[in-house]
Amino acid sequence: MKQLTFLLSLIFIFNVGHAQDDIVVLSQDSFQSRQRIFLAPLDEWVFQQGHDLAWATPELDVSNWKKLNPTEINAEMEDASGRIEGWFRIKIKLDQSFNNIPLAIDRDLWAATDVYIDGELVHSFGDTGNSYRAFNPILKYPVPVELIPGKEHLIAIHFVDYETTFTQREIRLKPQNLQRFINLAGPEYTERVTRDIKLTHIYVTICISISFLLFFLFWLLVFLNPGQKIFLLFARYTSFVLIGALFIFGNTFFEISYTLEKVRFIVMVTSQAVMTIFGLFILEWVLTQKISRNSWIILVVILVTNLLAHVFSISFPFGIAFTGMLVYFGRIVFKHRKNIRGAQWTIVAGIVFPTLAIIGYITLHKYSLDLFNEYDKLILSMTILSPPFFLMAYISVRFKEILKEVKDEAQKVLQVTEEKKEILSNQNIMLEKQVNERTQELKQSLDTLKSTQSQLIQSEKMASLGELTAGIAHEIQNPLNFVNNFSEVSTELVDEMKSEIDAGNNEEAKEIAADLKENLQKINHHGKRAGDIVKGMLQHSRSSSGQKELTDINALADEYLRLAYHGLRAKDKSFNAVMKTEFDETIEKVNVIPQDIGRVMLNLITNAFYAVNDKKKSTLEGYEPVVTVSTRKTEEGIEVAVKDNGNGIPGHIKEKIFQPFFTTKPTGQGTGLGLSLSYDIVKTHGGELRVETKAGEETKFSFILRVS
Repeated sequence: MKQLTFLLSLIFIFNVGHAQDDIVVLSQDSFQSRQRIFLAPLDEWVFQQGHDLAWATPELDVSNWKKLNPTEINAEMEDASGRIEGWFRIKIKLDQSFNNIPLAIDRDLWAATDVYIDGELVHSFGDTGNSYRAFNPILKYPVPVELIPGKEHLIAIHFVDYETTFTQREIRLKPQNLQRFINLAGPEYTERVTRDIKLTHIYVTICISISFLLFFLFWLLVFLNPGQKIFLLFARYTSFVLIGALFIFGNTFFEISYTLEKVRFIVMVTSQAVMTIFGLFILEWVLTQKISRNSWIILVVILVTNLLAHVFSISFPFGIAFTGMLVYFGRIVFKHRKNIRGAQWTIVAGIVFPTLAIIGYITLHKYSLDLFNEYDKLILSMTILSPPFFLMAYISVRFKEILKEVKDEAQKVLQVTEEKKEILSNQNIMLEKQVNERTQELKQSLDTLKSTQSQLIQSEKMASLGELTAGIAHEIQNPLNFVNNFSEVSTELVDEMKSEIDAGNNEEAKEIAADLKENLQKINHHGKRAGDIVKGMLQHSRSSSGQKELTDINALADEYLRLAYHGLRAKDKSFNAVMKTEFDETIEKVNVIPQDIGRVMLNLITNAFYAVNDKKKSTLEGYEPVVTVSTRKTEEGIEVAVKDNGNGIPGHIKEKIFQPFFTTKPTGQGTGLGLSLSYDIVKTHGGELRVETKAGEETKFSFILRVS
């Protein structure tokens, strides 16, 4: 303020009137901050709205122009498109103190400006034409000008600006913000600006690089730890940090068009708002492990009020929303203050620090533009980059805390392990004793089980032998009946023959002798037949020798078919069934253990007779029980099959029939070992016992005997 008063005093001293012919005399004492003279606040300016190139002519009559300096531009001057255009003119004279001092024209504002000195275009800052391009003061380099001390010079300025809150326009600001509209700068200022621009490029490059590095590192954490939601929040936050850095500092290296400037500003302020809210999200998640609905509402309100503030220049809704966010943040911290520990404080600091930086940024912009211009990028970078660094600090501290927690937990586990080890060492003796006792009990149970299984197997064999014995007894009965009958007849024939001999009828005696001989032959035949049956019975009843013999399979099958049938007939006189044989007469004898294969055949045929008999008892008239035994030669060997037209085997028990002790017969009529033993016998002969069945129609058991 003192500098401005001093400048106005100088102007008052050197001015001789308020007309266009009035001349402002400048000396080195007029230099102010950084060796600059602010020309905009001078009262000798005249202004005309509109545009005409002739207005740059020194001899132009400006008596009808308005007395107005550039700091007095206001938004009411804009046309329907928002364009503000006009010309300013002023006459200046440098005193002899400027001898041998190179001077330059400098601008700090965004308005596009053409500067004329004595009617000649010195420089265009931006483009004032229809292809309007704002001047980027960040890339400002003072433009050297030839001003002769002691000579009057006319400075004419044609400026164009578009008044909008989407860009950093100064027209809506206070007049003092426009005092840098046009400046006269000395060599020290030019050197300082050149150095500052180079440092700014380096500084901005570092900021953007750091933003990108943080963005990459946090998304890498998300990729490596997909289940950690906190890392996802961090990564999204740094994404907006990178966007904010690119759009805040994106105009540092090149000038951009008016349209791009609007887009840049919208994205910049939006990303800053989202960054602030994501900081709130992160804080809430760290403290409560959730994001409440209130936080989402604040996000929407902040975004809406932020856009309203910049579109309509209504700042109080944004101020209210921003204040409300700070209150909500303070409420969360206060509510959980007693539970905030260690790494959580870094998140709190990561929000407090940039919030203070934002407040400082706004304060400097409002009350001290010099300091603002000096430190604006530093404060912005603190606002953008400090939170990610605090997030990195959070991860580091949290990692240290986790290591400590793991170490403490491991110590607890070790202590518990030692205690359990001692307990286990005492229990091992007891357990070993109990194991020995249980082992002895299990051994005894196993011996009992083996004994029971042997008894059951023997019971199955005895049942099979009983059925076989009954069949054999029935078979022996037939030849014995023949022997008895022919013996009685032969006795009578002997008596008749004696009578005929005594009567001298030799011829009759000879005929009776012939009949007697024939009867004796029949007795002999049936006796041998009974002997063969007994021999077979003895052979079956004795334990298997385990020696394979060449056996006629057809004869073996036929024999056991008849024995099984007569055995069931002996038990149930009402039982009757049709027996069919389909033997392949071309097959040769097979090397098998006949007693074992006989048991298999007897078991299968007996089961078949049982099935057809059971069906006959539960079926209406017209059903004829049929059991078919067949043999045939195949590529695998000799196939023996037993087929019946009984009720078949239900699907749900088909897979169980070969299991030991599984039976579908009523209690007391089967042990459940027949098919299991048969399966094992066939398997020891290198074959396989198979079953095919149709529920309610038929069942077929078959096995293959390998030819060797």
